[in-house]
Amino acid sequence: MRFSSLRFEAVAVLAAALLAACGGGGGSSGGSGGTATNNSSNGNSSAAQPTTTTTTSQSSPSLNGAVLITPASHPTALPSASGNAASDGTAYINAVRQNAGLVALPANAGLATASGDHATYLVDNQAYGHTETAGKTGFTGADPQTRIQAEGTFTMMGEVVVAGQPAAFTDSVSPVATLFDAPFHRIVMLDGFTSMGVGYMANSNWEAFNIDFGSNSADTLSATTLVAYPYAGQQGVPTSWFANEDPNPFASATQYEMTTVGYPVTIQSAFGSTLSSMSFTITATDGTNVPCLAQTPQTTPGELSNAALCVPYAPLASNTIYAVRVTGTLTDASNQVHPINLAWNFATAASGVAHDAVQGGLTNRPLPKF
Repeated sequence: MRFSSLRFEAVAVLAAALLAACGGGGGSSGGSGGTATNNSSNGNSSAAQPTTTTTTSQSSPSLNGAVLITPASHPTALPSASGNAASDGTAYINAVRQNAGLVALPANAGLATASGDHATYLVDNQAYGHTETAGKTGFTGADPQTRIQAEGTFTMMGEVVVAGQPAAFTDSVSPVATLFDAPFHRIVMLDGFTSMGVGYMANSNWEAFNIDFGSNSADTLSATTLVAYPYAGQQGVPTSWFANEDPNPFASATQYEMTTVGYPVTIQSAFGSTLSSMSFTITATDGTNVPCLAQTPQTTPGELSNAALCVPYAPLASNTIYAVRVTGTLTDASNQVHPINLAWNFATAASGVAHDAVQGGLTNRPLPKF
């Protein structure tokens, strides 16, 4: 969930409160979440990878065209599970942000308090989602905006959260990895915030992981810059993802919901901007087209404005280079229009899937709830 201090912007988020309203969370209906497992192939892999070459182009020779942010020249390895979900979550988010070309986010005491309080509420009440009910144990605010504003002054705020039975999380990296692999959540985690606070709580019956984000200055992205994930030249990208998200990327093709599909591709611009006429093409090394279902500000106006995504219908091949081309239009906060015509490559892992895309056993494990 991402919103300004003045009004909610239902942009690019997997909202557990919305999930509850949509009838999810039960383990069999849409948005229920998938099992979470840690797999080192997510992000940078130590296994041998095909060499990628990255091309980025603009639809106009002028400087008016949108460009991709430059990824880190030396990627940071994603953290191994330490047993501390809060510290692992902080390290994970900052690693993927820096690898993609974004700034790392410093911890903010107020955001950490708001985030920790909400995680505690969820555990105390064996609940999930973004909302709290007055009168219940640990209540600190009905919604994220109220809780975050009570701890500081921010112009933009956001929250991502996942909860469920402890058995749904295989280790201390699983919560943050599960959130990041889900494309609507990922967009919030890669937005132009300037600080964050990670909260975690667990007992023998319930576990909750929450991140609150905030900004009290201008967006860290320029008006014409786009952030893509997988990013240009990325190695060791997961081949698949378990489609458990709500908002549901497969709302128009529900037969793919709660199944293993390809790893999602996302692209996003600065706060206050809008993307339109977005089109995705994903092609394998041998020229094979990879069909994917796109969600854009036009197809999903209640959830997206400055971001778009495309999820392949089938898992990607391992140890393979994929070329992505995205075209469209970026209208920035000053109402200036910038054409988008960008291309880049990424390489999948030699083996392995995303954290929550475990083949077999899904029906034997409790599912985390977003």
